[in-house]
Amino acid sequence: MGNASVNWRGVLTAVAILILLAAGCGRKASQQSTISPPVQNLAAELEDEVHDLSDGEIKWSTYWRLCWADYEGASEYELQALTSEGASNQLHRQSERCFRLEVAAGQNPKTDGLLKRDLQLAIRATQLSYRVRAVLADGRLSEWSKPLSVAKPTAGDAQ
Repeated sequence: MGNASVNWRGVLTAVAILILLAAGCGRKASQQSTISPPVQNLAAELEDEVHDLSDGEIKWSTYWRLCWADYEGASEYELQALTSEGASNQLHRQSERCFRLEVAAGQNPKTDGLLKRDLQLAIRATQLSYRVRAVLADGRLSEWSKPLSVAKPTAGDAQ
């Protein structure tokens, strides 16, 4: 065998460049066209449901209901959950323009009302937000709306 000298630094550099090029090509192929404007007029409200139980108890739930304006040409909408850890990779897709999520619940004596509801809402509002975008029939997507914290009611346009 002869004296073969390999330039490992050059080989590693070449491999790194190939990996970056391959990653870049894959990213371009998977990107979808986005259009302006984002979904508009987001508004959220809290809805309470209370059910009487035996022995003077109640079972209750509070729901956060998020609605938005119709987006011209949209066939569906996508919602994305955002937490302190980042944006969820799993999107919730729906055709309706409202989304409903349970944000507080309990069972307690009726005389105590909705016990610890405000505490549950405050904690949830700091932990989770949602944003919305429109999905057009041709596959294009609108820009994302600004995120809204769950468990907080809003009035009018949150853009």
